[in-house]
Amino acid sequence: MASWKFTDQYGTDFPALANSILGILEFDISGSSPVSGTTFTGTLDLKASGNALNVLALLLGMESIPMTGSVTSDSGELKVDLTSTNDSDIKAALAAIIPLIGGSILQAGSVAITNQTSATADAEDDSEVDEFDLNTTIQIGGGTGELVTQIPMSDGVFSLNGTFTGLGIGLSDLDFLVPGSQFSSQFPTDLPSDYYNPSTTQLELLELDLSLQVSTKSGIDLSIVEVATNIGIVNIPLYPNALFLNPLAVNISVTSPTQDPQPQFGLTGTIALYPAGKQTSPPSVDPDFTYDLEAQLPTGEDATFIVSGTWDNPENLGVQTVINDLMNQAYDTGIGEDVTLENFDFEASADTEKGEISGFSVEIVMSSTFGIFGNSGFDVKDFSISLDYEK
Repeated sequence: MASWKFTDQYGTDFPALANSILGILEFDISGSSPVSGTTFTGTLDLKASGNALNVLALLLGMESIPMTGSVTSDSGELKVDLTSTNDSDIKAALAAIIPLIGGSILQAGSVAITNQTSATADAEDDSEVDEFDLNTTIQIGGGTGELVTQIPMSDGVFSLNGTFTGLGIGLSDLDFLVPGSQFSSQFPTDLPSDYYNPSTTQLELLELDLSLQVSTKSGIDLSIVEVATNIGIVNIPLYPNALFLNPLAVNISVTSPTQDPQPQFGLTGTIALYPAGKQTSPPSVDPDFTYDLEAQLPTGEDATFIVSGTWDNPENLGVQTVINDLMNQAYDTGIGEDVTLENFDFEASADTEKGEISGFSVEIVMSSTFGIFGNSGFDVKDFSISLDYEK
């Protein structure tokens, strides 16, 4: 078997490869090149690639990982997309070192390399895409999702994280967060029927993050520092078919989940306003406007309650469109369509021990072109209203 690096074959035409992960990785190959046409077949040699891959080698208990994929170099762009082929071995290794997601939750594990480098980039530049990831597939309840981490190359903290869409769960599916504690029993099991419609509203896992501390001073030592998740109720109708709270989510953060679990909770939500004439339940199109809400709930250590909101108008639609969407029809208010609501942000805080508001701020920004002083060319493009209060 011969030792081969991407820079051996492509480094002259793509000098920026030297700054990428492909400038480090060494492969065992048969023949002079692992690339046949656009197909790649080779074995990643973790030991030969140096200390940068020492953590991965110890985590997985492996010295090499067979990989396959594609390599293309067209129109001055090199594109590399590789994945491991010993995924059952990687899954078994991950289940052993991260028992929190082992067992029935962990479905698959793999190593992936993705790179895109331009021939116009020189040796001091970085690749446009340069990823070396450890991927895991998990199943919670009836849904599956991906957790991804950039492979750690030194001791310290790294994170497995994933964002999910449509992964419906039940509260009991969250008991894995704090093993043996019946974690789900801390939450209410029913919801007001006015706000929960079983045909359109469901509980979903929105996000999951595992923070892990790794040390290689004596073999491999891996501990879970924190597990954080967002669970949300989606498609809560606030105004029939036009305005939905989508989602209303609970942020759960558990430090030291396997030793001395300390849960903390927060709330987040997005109010979405859907376009007139295209309103259905559940929604079937993208919203025109969103308003993001966040709340920090008081704990035993901090009695402060904080809530904030941020307006998002990605298409710079006018205030008139807001009214049309709420009415689900064209409704003439006399407001010009060129008057746009750009910001409508607020934040409020309260001391729950004293039972009083401790701070409040709001900022409203609208834009248009308002001519003043006749045709002098002196215009006002936008204007804002702001208020701050602090006790």
